[in-house]
Amino acid sequence: MPELKDTRETIEVSLKSIKGSKVVLKNGLLAGDMAFVYGDEMTNDVERTLRALSRMIVDWNLTDEKGNKLPVNLENIKKLPLTDVTELISRTSFGEAGIGKKKETLKE
Repeated sequence: MPELKDTRETIEVSLKSIKGSKVVLKNGLLAGDMAFVYGDEMTNDVERTLRALSRMIVDWNLTDEKGNKLPVNLENIKKLPLTDVTELISRTSFGEAGIGKKKETLKE
């Protein structure tokens, strides 16, 4: 019988702005993630990108100031520097496909 399984690759990325960081993420989204990522018609591209990351990041070693590991969630992803968010998303099929990018960008 054909088996339905998650075929996404797992990627490990070190954030440039946080020395010693390690973020483990999947390289894409599942169909079920799309309703959350796209939200309603008022959801902007930045929010879509952050939502996508919250569905792709599997684990990280980021902690708070007391050394407690931070959960991977939308609230904590929003605390990342924009350059790190851009780097993470560019490593995934979400970034490669131009989802969340303006149409003019796709033409280039």
